[in-house]
Amino acid sequence: MSRRVVVTGLGAVCGLGLDWQTVWEGLTAGRSAIRPWRLPGVDDFPVRYAAPVDDAAFAARYGAGEGLDGPLERRTRFGLAAAAQALADAGLDAADGTGPAGAVGRIGTAVGSGVPERDPYELLHAVGEDGRPGWGTLLERRALLDRASGLFCTNDALAAGIAARHRLRGPALNFSTACAGATHAIGHGFRMIRRGEVDAMVVGGADSVLNLPTMTGLHLLGAPSTSELFGDRLCRAFDRDRSGLVAAEGAAMLVLESEESARRRGAPVYAELAGFGSSLDAYQVTAPHPEGHGAALAMSRALADGEIAPHEVDSINAHGTSTPLNDPIETRAIKDVFAAGEHYRKLAVTANKTMLGHLIAAAGAPELIATVLSVRDGIVPPTLNLENPDPACDLDYVPEKARYQEVAVAVSNSFGFGGLNASLVVRGYEH
Repeated sequence: MSRRVVVTGLGAVCGLGLDWQTVWEGLTAGRSAIRPWRLPGVDDFPVRYAAPVDDAAFAARYGAGEGLDGPLERRTRFGLAAAAQALADAGLDAADGTGPAGAVGRIGTAVGSGVPERDPYELLHAVGEDGRPGWGTLLERRALLDRASGLFCTNDALAAGIAARHRLRGPALNFSTACAGATHAIGHGFRMIRRGEVDAMVVGGADSVLNLPTMTGLHLLGAPSTSELFGDRLCRAFDRDRSGLVAAEGAAMLVLESEESARRRGAPVYAELAGFGSSLDAYQVTAPHPEGHGAALAMSRALADGEIAPHEVDSINAHGTSTPLNDPIETRAIKDVFAAGEHYRKLAVTANKTMLGHLIAAAGAPELIATVLSVRDGIVPPTLNLENPDPACDLDYVPEKARYQEVAVAVSNSFGFGGLNASLVVRGYEH
């Protein structure tokens, strides 16, 4: 059984805005969420820029009335808000436990999320009067721990939380595949609908890496930029002066639905999700394959999955991390996949991370939303801060200003640590 899969709901929370409309308006206007940042409690941490969510604005919008003011870790808080948006946008909040076809268990959840946020200082509660740590001591003092701490959370907290809150009784899946996590979740949700296992899926991702353990790990890997040379224009994808990723936090969710279900409900459709492909570099944990084989394979598989020829693609939402290795290798992979007739010269390539920052496990979800809306509206968001192009990065990256053009088919890429690659293909929807 092979069914067409369409996008009927969107939701987003990130530094650029607290709903998808604000995020999309910011992306097309070329606004950036990146700003000066200090790791709480660590004044000398070498990473000085990030794209955090505005806590005060989030609390004002999603406080007691939305039920998100309780003890929740940050990634789950953001993800629940984005999922509620997407379900409401689709007109599909299944609080009665029924799916769009009226059958229990026909809506599922698939999300990508990072490791639970943990405050290392909380482990000081394990230190006894003798100065030695012990788990018995920690258990005795458990009442002193923050209930929102990752110590109380599991990796599947977000997927399970969305499903429980909205009584979605279909499959509830969590994907932990680094920076490709959300894209893998979306792709597998897409395949479940296409196979007829479910009628709809809430898919996407949420992550919050702006904490001491995770940022320390990223810094030890050499991933984030420690430069302050360019200020809030630090994320410089495909530019000669790029120096590393700029970390962010937030969430984005989409409702995917079978075409039959959407038409039966009379639901508006944003676009069609047409193909998904994934691969593994099998090269190094911290570096992509130098010839871009894995990235090219993911894109090629996504196109084949959607029965779309490379020359039909108009735009690519690049992974575009602003790291020294990713950008030229992704450029090479694009050239390989779209080599016939030098079609790569006709592609409008955009790097949303220059405005959103890098949401790590969630990164592919807001970028897919941008890809969907690019197809719907005929707008390709810009790649900011591309002032001194790297000679090895010689594609059309839509520098500085959005471009208005027809986008019939677009590809969205996510390439994660460990060589985990995933690509999605979106095309305009017609009955």
